Amino acid sequence: MTNSVPHALLQGTASMGMMLLAGGLIGRAFCFRRQITVREARMTKTANLLFWTGSGVAVTANIWIRFLDAQAGFFRISNPFLLAQIAVFAAILGLDVWPTRKFRSWSRYLDLDQTPYFTDREFNSIRRLWRIQTFLLVLMPFFAPLIRTGLGTPK
Repeated sequence: MTNSVPHALLQGTASMGMMLLAGGLIGRAFCFRRQITVREARMTKTANLLFWTGSGVAVTANIWIRFLDAQAGFFRISNPFLLAQIAVFAAILGLDVWPTRKFRSWSRYLDLDQTPYFTDREFNSIRRLWRIQTFLLVLMPFFAPLIRTGLGTPK
């Protein structure tokens, strides 16, 4: 790398973004219950905001990292682990679209200090999606060393 200080700062920023994302995802599990109260519903919406804020920070930092890598001649799109990491991250974000839309629809209830309405089937679906997202999130740290070492790239 030509200049490692910006790269290190961006790596730290990307890590902080992933920590925010994980905090929002895990925090949602502690707040979201079948018999939810108004306070827990507000905390669930806050955890969801934390999730999306973290994903925005992580994506932005990773795009800048890839840009700096391309300038230094390190970036290779043929690395299968980079493509797998992007696919897993996209899956985590894609699986969260429906729960986010559901949580955002609670605003009219929460403005009136009422408990939001959702069915048991919706609760079970959101919990199932949460389990899948958590499993995929656990896989994310394993990609970084594989990408950096260049495993799987043609010589």
